[in-house]
Amino acid sequence: MYFNKYVESLTEDNKKVFNIILRFGPLTKKKIIEYTNMKLTTLNRSMQTLIGYRFVVEIGEQESTGGRKPTLFDVNPFEYYFVGIDISRTYSKVIITNLKREILFNEQFQMKKDMTPERTVRSIKDVFNKGLNHLGIVKEKIVGGGLGTIGPLDVDKGIIFKPNNFYAKGWANVPIKEMLENILDIQVIIDNGANTAVYAEYLSGTLFEYSNIVYVNCGIGIRMGVITNGKIIHTINNSNDAFGHMVVNYDGDSCYCGKTGCVECYASILSIVKKYVSLVKLGRDTTINKSTNSITFNDIIKAAEAGEYLANEVFEFAAKILAIGLSNYITIVNPSKVILSGPTINLSDVFYNYLLKYINKYISNKQNNILLNKGGDYRNNAIALGAALLFINKNFE
Repeated sequence: MYFNKYVESLTEDNKKVFNIILRFGPLTKKKIIEYTNMKLTTLNRSMQTLIGYRFVVEIGEQESTGGRKPTLFDVNPFEYYFVGIDISRTYSKVIITNLKREILFNEQFQMKKDMTPERTVRSIKDVFNKGLNHLGIVKEKIVGGGLGTIGPLDVDKGIIFKPNNFYAKGWANVPIKEMLENILDIQVIIDNGANTAVYAEYLSGTLFEYSNIVYVNCGIGIRMGVITNGKIIHTINNSNDAFGHMVVNYDGDSCYCGKTGCVECYASILSIVKKYVSLVKLGRDTTINKSTNSITFNDIIKAAEAGEYLANEVFEFAAKILAIGLSNYITIVNPSKVILSGPTINLSDVFYNYLLKYINKYISNKQNNILLNKGGDYRNNAIALGAALLFINKNFE
């Protein structure tokens, strides 16, 4: 496609100008010069190339304080489109976006026990085609895409190794990048979902002042993505569950990772349900009218919201453990913003309020300026959108 040919011919100055407009546009040439320190002649050459390739367009004029109104330039929202994919344990999501980071199409499906890798990519293709039809976009307009998923991964080779707690069988050593590229007929890059999510939030219009961000996704597992000085931090084995396996109790519960007392042993959805059920079996009073093997996380949420003592006790304990781990991490890394997201956070205000209580208790007074944010700007779309944005970044970095 001509997109690839255009990108390959861009100079460093072209890419610098494009990235400034991508992040901060619409902008006047005067403002672009302030960001880049370029000479006007150099900027004009770059703008001529970017406009010629339809990466950038004129969108109007800025209000003038006197004299001629300056022209505003922005990225072209109608020429190039990208797909973002999120594969998690419980759902998979497909979004279609443009250079303006606008989510034009968004649909997800449940990851049931029969959702093998093969069936999952076929379902992704079905949703992808549905999106094209819905938007009236021809396939050739989709430049490429990204996948945010669960690790451990080989990011370069595009392989999912063996994530824990997948409902379906077959999720081991899956060449997911190759499978998606073959079935969608586009180039795809992959990364851990928490990494793609934190990247989307980093590029969000309200986060430009934050160059050190932590994104925590609390659900069946505890996943973390970190940006330091504007760069995603990758762990040695490209796993984003390292924080979940921080030991907070040296003689605590056994974890599937082989250690004891990990954060995930207490603060994940599975561990919360396990703790609640174990206390009910010991004779603790519950308002949930179900057998212990049928109690779900949503049941416990409803019980806690109704004021049940046991549900609140379990949530408070889990939140306290998570807060200890986060406070330790915050003390070491000292991020400017911490985004708390995922099903546990988004579905239970009771859990979230306990979490805030203990984070504020355990972080030092010197760190009280850290911004704690619930859900982030893109909420449940952050992983998929961030994956698409990483593809854009790979081409224009």
